[in-house]
Amino acid sequence: MVARRLRFLPDPLFASAKHALFQGELSTLRRPRTYSQQLAAKNLRPQPRLVHVTADKYAVRRHVADRIGEQHLIPLLQVVDRAEDLDLDGLAEPCVIKGTHGCDMTLLLPDPAAVNPDAVRATVRRWLATDFYREGWREAPYRGLPRRAVVERFIGDGVDAPTDYKFFMFHGRAAMVVVDQDRFSRHTSTMLTPDWRELDITGRFEYAATLPERPPNYPRMIEIAERLSTDFAFVRVDLYNVDGHVYFGELTHNPGGGLVRLRPRAFDRALGDTWRTGRPIPQRFVRR
Repeated sequence: MVARRLRFLPDPLFASAKHALFQGELSTLRRPRTYSQQLAAKNLRPQPRLVHVTADKYAVRRHVADRIGEQHLIPLLQVVDRAEDLDLDGLAEPCVIKGTHGCDMTLLLPDPAAVNPDAVRATVRRWLATDFYREGWREAPYRGLPRRAVVERFIGDGVDAPTDYKFFMFHGRAAMVVVDQDRFSRHTSTMLTPDWRELDITGRFEYAATLPERPPNYPRMIEIAERLSTDFAFVRVDLYNVDGHVYFGELTHNPGGGLVRLRPRAFDRALGDTWRTGRPIPQRFVRR
């Protein structure tokens, strides 16, 4: 609430104030060293066109198809720029509705026939009325994006969201993998090394009670993440793995809005070193 009241500040001051509130440290962000500082500093710089394209959850599909093939895209059922244009009567299978121009704009529809169409359209209408850059945390990748909503097939069992594998890619190489499970119920987030060992760090959510199973085709997921990250010094590549098939989720240039505090603080510095120099995360952060 305090941070949102600071939106009258110019971008550099807003970024420093937001960083201080959420990361608990003062920084001008002029000489960023830690991971969180570099996220905040990168967000203040002009964004390459490809960053905007890949932050758009509809426009990114063409880029992904060109890089790794259309077979890795979740089937698209509809795309609209007005809530009134959603064809809810024509949805005969479980699906997911997403806003393409920001975050936290997701509706799971396991049974489209059971939803209240007016309520769904009201939610989508609210998304499309939102300038996520201005009304969110001024995340530069979302600045000026067209406001649209897509309807995609609900992959997996059509009831629960599939496990989300988030690859933190620095200079085209994976430094950390975060496995998000039960995202819309009992959300857990397990942070791992690329060779699938738990990191002894904490973030926003608890770890799963047991180590998530590594997919048999995990090397293929790494290969896909590398192909999709080659254009960026840093990007998070989100993938799903359903019945042995890898689906693309999204490319995230500013994970968590840069607000998630990683502990211990030494890990934030180590991840910053990975960004700046390509140095692997030190073994001291691996859980014994």
